[in-house]
Amino acid sequence: MLQDKTAIVTGAGTGIGRAIARTLHAHGARVVLAGRRRDRLDATAALLGDRTRVVPTDVTVPDQVQALAAAAAEFGQGRIDILVNNAGVMRFAPFQQADEAHWQTLMDVNCWGPRRLMTAVLPAMRGGGGSIVNIASIAGEHAFPGAAAYGAAKRALRHVSQVLAMEEAAHGIRVNVICPGVVEDTDLLDGAVPAEKQAGFLTTFAGLHPLGRNGKPDDVADAVLFFASPLSRWITGAVLPLDGGRHLATNRPKLD
Repeated sequence: MLQDKTAIVTGAGTGIGRAIARTLHAHGARVVLAGRRRDRLDATAALLGDRTRVVPTDVTVPDQVQALAAAAAEFGQGRIDILVNNAGVMRFAPFQQADEAHWQTLMDVNCWGPRRLMTAVLPAMRGGGGSIVNIASIAGEHAFPGAAAYGAAKRALRHVSQVLAMEEAAHGIRVNVICPGVVEDTDLLDGAVPAEKQAGFLTTFAGLHPLGRNGKPDDVADAVLFFASPLSRWITGAVLPLDGGRHLATNRPKLD
């Protein structure tokens, strides 16, 4: 479905990003792998094989974002067809303990970083259309204790995405948002939950998803493929809850 398309995937060195890159590549795309850690990007590239390019990028550094867009356009012979803003950071803190640095980090990585990259790729998308897929979070849709900054950043990303979807529709550029629930087999929890508590965290949250489990990276990758492909050609500005029904549920235990 993505033959001859050029895609950028941020956070492509591990977990969800690696699964997204693998899925887009399997469907024919040339994939530019972006992230901060060169060694992990190289490992993803080795897994995928040809039609890949590694571009180490910190999305909080404007010059690096511009360099990524330029490298992707060159790789795509002037075109960028797909952008997946997956890179993110998760931190929790009670409202009164979340200082300026906490808020700045979460906003810069989770909202301003994607905004920088969307701005950078638009010139190479206009004229032929394209698909931008932004990975937000259920935390941007519902209030969770300790997640004020994280949720605010993800909610802001949703709003920015929908405004851009309106503004770029005339150019055939679609912008959609995916809001995952808790996803296993990623390193996103590493900065948010102590290592010794992560197993318990995942077990607890599995039971809060009505479908009875946490997500997997491939669950997110398949949703990205839908939005990146012609299957969603008449969809823009959509917000997809990808959470096993978690957005429908309360925290109350099931009643016998």
